Amino acid sequence: MSLVRSLSLVVLASFAAATWAQTVASKTRPMTTESTAELIKVSAEIRQLQKLSTSTAPADRWQILWLHQHISERVMAASLQVDATLAQIDNEIARANEVRGYLADRRDRAVSRANLLSVLVGGAVGATASGLQLSSNLTKPAAGVGIGAGTLSAGLALAGIHQEKGKSSPFDFDSNMLAEFFDRPALANSQYPATIWIFLNETSPSGPPGLTRKEQLLQTWVQVKRIDSLSSRDKIGRLTSQPSENLHLSIDDFEDRGAMLQDVRARISYLKRDLGALLTSLPAVNDQP
Repeated sequence: MSLVRSLSLVVLASFAAATWAQTVASKTRPMTTESTAELIKVSAEIRQLQKLSTSTAPADRWQILWLHQHISERVMAASLQVDATLAQIDNEIARANEVRGYLADRRDRAVSRANLLSVLVGGAVGATASGLQLSSNLTKPAAGVGIGAGTLSAGLALAGIHQEKGKSSPFDFDSNMLAEFFDRPALANSQYPATIWIFLNETSPSGPPGLTRKEQLLQTWVQVKRIDSLSSRDKIGRLTSQPSENLHLSIDDFEDRGAMLQDVRARISYLKRDLGALLTSLPAVNDQP
């Protein structure tokens, strides 16, 4: 009985500690709507709107409508910036996937040809060696042919293994949306708008405390081995390359670039959710004139 009571106390203590931690975290990090309002610079208008909606004195309906309109316009502008940024990322992903698919197809064909040639040559020469063994006077030539067949098959197999890596190709698309994440030079069309860049450099209310969204992405990329470390200059250079640098990217480089851009795209998309939550939280306008 005492054991059950002790376990119950442990569970209650753990629950209380978790609740306290969540309370502290919610106090130390702003609510999503508040941080979003600060991000698009409508905090003063929202406070004024809330004050007018809760006041018992008659409010100027046109002022309330103006505040709603102003906030909605700022939300729309931020939403369009998100759409434009996602469009640029999508285009770079599409181009990277296209080149990767082309290189992968060439690699697969080369590997298939090498494997098929290995089987055909090995089988043909092996059959010749077996035929020579039918005569007792040709034992040594048969052994030599058999050794040659094995050597040739092994050489073709090694050639197929060597071709597994595939060819490389420069990325001639005018976009490098990963550049700013690694403090690399970014093309004019690949620079993030201030609103989105601030959003990425803020901590997420639902993410680990102390890490910004950008830092979370960098940490994830290192963990899943998209990059070995943040000091991998050659790899980062290929992932953030622009056409003027004429760097050749491998199939793995194109795959990593596309996957990392997908991560960035997913993280930026959360801003549209927060913008929608901000609009939903606004006090309703009275329908009566």
